[in-house]
Amino acid sequence: MDIFQSIFLGIVQGLTEFLPISSSGHLVIFQELLGVEQHSIAFDVAAHLGTVLTVITLYFATVRQMLWEVITYPSHRRFTPGIKLMLLIVVGSVPTAIIGLSLKDMFESLFSNLLAVGIFLTITGLILFLTRNKARISRHIDVHSLEDVKAMHYWQAALIGVAQGMAIAPGISRSGSTIAAGLALGIDRKTTALFSFMLSLPAIMGAGLLQLRHITSWDHQVLLSLGVGFLTAYLSGLMGLWGILYFVKKGRLEYFSYYLWVVGPAVIFWSL
Repeated sequence: MDIFQSIFLGIVQGLTEFLPISSSGHLVIFQELLGVEQHSIAFDVAAHLGTVLTVITLYFATVRQMLWEVITYPSHRRFTPGIKLMLLIVVGSVPTAIIGLSLKDMFESLFSNLLAVGIFLTITGLILFLTRNKARISRHIDVHSLEDVKAMHYWQAALIGVAQGMAIAPGISRSGSTIAAGLALGIDRKTTALFSFMLSLPAIMGAGLLQLRHITSWDHQVLLSLGVGFLTAYLSGLMGLWGILYFVKKGRLEYFSYYLWVVGPAVIFWSL
């Protein structure tokens, strides 16, 4: 993978990690178009870490409040929103990890199957379309506030974790499936979006760290892929996360359905 391919794919990874159109599906498509024959593990690690930093950047106050309340819990013994959010993340991460680790090999084999990618992209479009007509978020509501998190149930977090786990399939959007699952379970848009992105932190970081052990050398090319992948994924991830928050607030995630219903069938036709 040369420097141009690393920059371009880093931008694709960052934007599509948060926009509900599937980063994995688009990476498969663009790698095919660019003729990338050998996938760079270093690039994957860097891109994952870059998108993690994106979430931490835009939700810095939320992450800081949650960690502070967890750290200081032994002294005050109060069940605060930050404590509840941390527990919800743990509960939601369990099914994600189980699905990801047990089905990893099966779904990874689909990354070279354009027909499967096209089908999954089309399914993601349907999932997003089902979120239409949900109430939009008032512009006066603080989307970073943790106050409404305490109303979430642990079983809801577990089911959203299942939705996130299924997004290991190339073409199924992680952000799209988790937000759609939260809305279907009756959780308000603000809390659904916040929990979706907080739940992504251990999942994305875990995926990156698992791939890190496969890097056998740290030569100049590897370090260059790390740096380029990290920076481009981080910067484009900021735009992607701002974009998805805008559409979540407006209650218009189904707009992405029309895009996916063009790209998905086009990829299916291309594969045939």
